[in-house]
Amino acid sequence: MTNNEEDLLVKILKISHRNVLAGKSYSQEEAERFLDQRLYEFRDKMVGTCVAESC
Repeated sequence: MTNNEEDLLVKILKISHRNVLAGKSYSQEEAERFLDQRLYEFRDKMVGTCVAESC
């Protein structure tokens, strides 16, 4: 890991820590639901209406 990568990681962790202390955090379930929805939207754009079923 380069020095710049380490600096970026520290910055991300500090922001995350501040957000948690401020009550701005999400449960694992909320995060998974958000990511599932984004993945669905992405797939929908890529294959049109054939998202959940084979075309």
